[in-house]
Amino acid sequence: MNLQKKTLRRRTFLKGLGIAASGLALRPFASLGQQPILIGSVIPLSGALASFGPRFQVAAQLALDEVNAAGGVLGRRVELIVRDSGTNPAQGVAAATDLVNVNRVQVIFGAAASGVTIPISSVTVPAGVVLISPSATSPAITNLNDNDLVFRTAPPDTLQGIVLADLAFNTKRYRRIAIIARNDAYGAGLAQATADNFRKLGGQVTAIALYERDVTDFSAQIAQARGGNPDAISLITFDEGEALITQMVRAGATNFDLLVDGNKNQDLIDRLVRSIGTAPLEGKGGTAPALAPGAGGDAFAKAYKTRLNEDPFVFTPHSFDALAIVCLAIQRAGDYNGLKIRDNLRVVANPPGDVFTVGQLRQALDAVKANRDINYEGASGSVDLDRAGEPVGPVGTWTIRNGKIVELEVYQCTAGDPPTCKKP
Repeated sequence: MNLQKKTLRRRTFLKGLGIAASGLALRPFASLGQQPILIGSVIPLSGALASFGPRFQVAAQLALDEVNAAGGVLGRRVELIVRDSGTNPAQGVAAATDLVNVNRVQVIFGAAASGVTIPISSVTVPAGVVLISPSATSPAITNLNDNDLVFRTAPPDTLQGIVLADLAFNTKRYRRIAIIARNDAYGAGLAQATADNFRKLGGQVTAIALYERDVTDFSAQIAQARGGNPDAISLITFDEGEALITQMVRAGATNFDLLVDGNKNQDLIDRLVRSIGTAPLEGKGGTAPALAPGAGGDAFAKAYKTRLNEDPFVFTPHSFDALAIVCLAIQRAGDYNGLKIRDNLRVVANPPGDVFTVGQLRQALDAVKANRDINYEGASGSVDLDRAGEPVGPVGTWTIRNGKIVELEVYQCTAGDPPTCKKP
């Protein structure tokens, strides 16, 4: 895979990571004779989410830069050991196994896809290692038998399904929809959540057409989705959405709409524009977990754009927040130990306590050292972790205009049984 062409130019990416050729940033810690705290990272640098991984790494590094500028954690520098998941369960499991058994990490940041995160948990949970994903949104993760060791900073797709159904029924006025989705924990889970909520609103789901990860010919799924004559066809995909949409347009199926976080990717839209032009994409829209309005979101957006000269990418706020709460939890635990970190994540992320956000991690670490209660409020929202280790965060809507992704409204979601999401 050529990352220079598909995602970020190498020089821009290295700048985003804050990597200096001289390595001078390591010297203040090395002089103390302390080994760095190594946090594992299993993120996609290749495969169907190759555009996501490098940006997640940059956002995570922004948090670590702020922590290390404050003296690190437990007096030690904090560093990421990055492994490529390939957006592939087997490769992700192999990477996690190496990080746990060879590097002895106590925390792994990742994976991006739910269909990789869940298999990785079979490695991390028995080892007592915390697994924290910024973007694995499948509802299946909520009830994992994980000894409370699997966390995420992105809200589950039970919330995105509510918003996507509302967008379809109440905003776009569709009454009959079909869904084409990946046949994995993410795609099938979000498809079902969307279908259930659309039916509750009074709509009809004419088909749910699932496809396997390695499919390149989508003619069967397109035919199944079109068969019930729906008003719109929702697409729940990763980068394979490029081939799917191209094939749909060539087949005359231009009523694709109701896109999701997996295809909220300007790189993907740019490739589609080159393939099919802007007209078939105009006005198409979707949903994705959103940047939180307020001081934390604003501070992150400014820092991220300074590094990469682009607006925050989907799930990059959640990546920053994952590393922030992990570092705060390690400091409060007083030890780099997975079980102790687990026991302190909610303590630093949830109320009660003094509120700290992006740009205030030095003050937050000082407060923890002084045994004060803290409540981290992040770039992505409150990051209050419930019993399942996941937050209830905002979900935004977006559209495509002249080949560019444009942000629309942000729904504020509230925990409950069932949870609710409402427009501002």
